[in-house]
Amino acid sequence: MCKDAKVLLLVNTLFTFAMGLSNIFVNVFFWKQTNDFKVIVVYNMMHYIVIPIIFIFAGIIAKTKNGIWPLRFGLLAYALFFGVILLVGGKGTGYIYALGVIHGIGSGFYWLAFNTLCFDFTGVNNRDSFNGFNGSCSGIAMAAAPITSAYIISMFEGSTGYNVVFAITLVIFLILIFISLTLRCKNYAGKLNYKKAFLGNCEEWRTIRKSTALWGFRDVIIVFIINILIIENTKSELSLGQLTLIASSLSSATYIFVQRVVKPPRRRLSIMIGSIGSFFAILGLAVEVKYITLLLYVVLDALFIPFFMIQLSSSTYNVINRAHDEDMRIEYMINRDLMLNLGRIISGGILLILLNITTNPSVLQWYLLFLGFAPMASAYFLCKLKKVLLGDSSQ
Repeated sequence: MCKDAKVLLLVNTLFTFAMGLSNIFVNVFFWKQTNDFKVIVVYNMMHYIVIPIIFIFAGIIAKTKNGIWPLRFGLLAYALFFGVILLVGGKGTGYIYALGVIHGIGSGFYWLAFNTLCFDFTGVNNRDSFNGFNGSCSGIAMAAAPITSAYIISMFEGSTGYNVVFAITLVIFLILIFISLTLRCKNYAGKLNYKKAFLGNCEEWRTIRKSTALWGFRDVIIVFIINILIIENTKSELSLGQLTLIASSLSSATYIFVQRVVKPPRRRLSIMIGSIGSFFAILGLAVEVKYITLLLYVVLDALFIPFFMIQLSSSTYNVINRAHDEDMRIEYMINRDLMLNLGRIISGGILLILLNITTNPSVLQWYLLFLGFAPMASAYFLCKLKKVLLGDSSQ
C-alpha cells in the first residue's frame, strides 16, 4: 500500500476510536433524557436523510478540488457536533434534531471522501487487503473505545462522565483535522455527472445498488436498537462497553482471517456464511431479550458479518473498475450512498410506524427478526456478480 493509503488507515482508525468512544453513548445519553424510543429513531432518521444530500455537495467539492477537502469538512463537522453536545449538556434533547442534522453533515462529507480516497489509494490487486486491514484496525479501535468510555462514565455520577467522553472525542477530531493536512491527492478538476450519480448505470452496478439498499435496511438500525436493549436489560453503561469490546475483538480477528483466507473462488461462499450466520445471531433475541441472548447475538454477529462486508465493499469498487468508470468514482459513491441511506430511511420509517401503532415491547424483537433477513436478501443479489467475485477485471 502507498503512504497515503496507510495515512488513510490511520485516520479511519482514529475516527473509529473517536466514534466508538461516543457514538454508541450518544443514543444512550438521549435515551436517558427522554426514555422515548421514537425520539431516538427520529434523531437517527434525520441523520440518514441528511447524509445523501451532503454526499451530493461533497461530490461537487471533490470534483472541483479533490477527495481530501470533503474529508476535512467532515472531520470539522464532527468536531462541531461534539462541541454543541458539550455546550447544551442536559438540554440536548431540545436540540436533538439539529444535532441529527449536524451529525448527518459530518457523515456525508467524511464517508464520501473516505470511500473515494479508498478507491484512489488502492487497486484491484490490493483492495481486499486494504479492506481487511481497515476492518481489523477499526475492530481493534472499536474494541478499545467503548469499554474505555464506559469506565469513564461509570466513574462519575449523572452526566459528568458523558461530558468527559464527549470532550475527549472533540480533541481527537481536532487532531484528525491536522493529520488530514498531510494527505496528498491530485485535483480532479471536473464536474459532477448527475446521470452517473443518480441512475442505475451498468447492469452490474444495478445489482450493487439492490444489494447495498438491502444491507442499509439492516445496517446501523439494528445497532442502536441492540445498544438500547443492552442498557435497558443491564442498566449499566459498563455492560454495553464490555459487550462492545467482545464484539469488536472478535470482528477484528475475523476480518484478518477473511482477508488472509478468502480468495476469489471462495467469495460467494464467504457471502453466504456471513449473511446466514448474521441471521442466526438474531434468533435468540426473537425468543427473549436477556443478557445471554444479547451476548449470543454480539458474538455470532461479530464472527459472521465480516465474511459478508469485505465482499460487498470490494465488489462495489471492482464493478467501477470493470465498467472502466474510474473517473466517475465520486458519482458512483454518491449513487451507492443514496441506496444505502434509502434502505436505512425505509427501515427507520417502518420502525417508527410500528412504535406509533403499538406499545407492545415485543415489537422490537419481531422487528429485529425481520431485519435479520436483510443480509440474506442482499447476499442473493451480490452472489449474482460471478465475474466480479472471481476477480475478472474485464468487462
